[in-house]
Amino acid sequence: MQGSRRQPVSPVWVVGDYLIYVSRLNLTNFRNYESLQVDLPPGIVLLYGSNGQGKTNILEAIYMLAVVKSPRASSDRDLVRREALERGEHSQVSAVVQRDGAPLRVIIGLQKMALPAVHADGATAPSASEAVESTSSVQKQVRVNGAPRRISALVGEVNAVLFTAQDMDIVLGPPSSRRRYVDILISQVDSRYFRLLQKYQQVMAHRNRLLKAVRDGRSQPAELGFWDRELVESGVYIMRRRACTVSAIAALAAPLHEELSGGEEELQVVYKPNVGCGTDGQGLDQAMREALERSRPREAAQGFTVVGPHRDDLLMLLGRLEAGSSASRGQCRTLVLALKLAEARFLQDERGQEPILLLDDILSELDSSRRARVLDRAGLYQQCFVTAATLESVDRTFIDRMSKFSVAGGKVSPFEPDGRGS
Repeated sequence: MQGSRRQPVSPVWVVGDYLIYVSRLNLTNFRNYESLQVDLPPGIVLLYGSNGQGKTNILEAIYMLAVVKSPRASSDRDLVRREALERGEHSQVSAVVQRDGAPLRVIIGLQKMALPAVHADGATAPSASEAVESTSSVQKQVRVNGAPRRISALVGEVNAVLFTAQDMDIVLGPPSSRRRYVDILISQVDSRYFRLLQKYQQVMAHRNRLLKAVRDGRSQPAELGFWDRELVESGVYIMRRRACTVSAIAALAAPLHEELSGGEEELQVVYKPNVGCGTDGQGLDQAMREALERSRPREAAQGFTVVGPHRDDLLMLLGRLEAGSSASRGQCRTLVLALKLAEARFLQDERGQEPILLLDDILSELDSSRRARVLDRAGLYQQCFVTAATLESVDRTFIDRMSKFSVAGGKVSPFEPDGRGS
């Protein structure tokens, strides 16, 4: 498979310049895996097993190689096996990524850090498990080819695109879900955006504290000037970069959606900035300053910032109808997958590196024709992981072309559908 490249069935896709895939994955005390070592091939990898056995956890671990952050955990502590957390043992995601034959060894380590417990006078002492929850945090460390690296420096070394059931929120969820999708995508290709996004959030936190003080009469509105300037400086770059990226994603997603839907629906994706001004114009900084000035009485009364990119949104239309309120579950799933495939092409164009595709339970809620088109598209990638709880959702023609692994109780092993091990 490494010696030949598959040709695309559609002119939408152009394959990458070199082969990249995860050839080995090691997990230690990660989610439900006490210890896992598995060698992985390029091509389509099917992870098969009942729900709750650890299929999604594998995709989560691989995605962390790209963004160094879990797409679904509220804190890093949630990634560590409960027993390991209680014993103070470390957790680790380790992988060998082949990039045109040159191995990249990545280690993401998670180690418990004890924090001082604070108890109210006369309170009952917590149980051992409660103490772990309340007095422990987790420190994250990264090493690449044996050398320590800053977490932000790893982002972009390995590109991956993940689809999970949670991604339906991109269509059906609140605006924050759509902003998060765009922010994670841009951060993989633009380190300045990543830094300014962090700065914007910090500035807004300071500004909100000051607004609460203004509301309570402890500060004067004139003190907001410095934080307004800081907010505008980072906010303008964020909005311009979002506008450019969403425009690119929209252009890529439309033909991909047409292909996956069999030409049944036309997809439009539109960026809706919170500040009413053309985001590619020179007047955006002035427009944001004026919007902050107009909103100051409202903000002072409410005690938080109401203007800026933290209020942006995306509008997604199928035909002329808003998808979030009119599309079926199958249509929404197809739409999100088109966005994810557009994201993959965008990452490749920006970084010259084809991403690893991670599809968690993608085939459910799709009819047979859409399933076939999705798997046809997945087959164009140098490495694509697909999870399935039932083999009935995967046509035998595709199963025969996949590398198949059984996932059960924190164990992963090669298998064949007829029960013979491989």
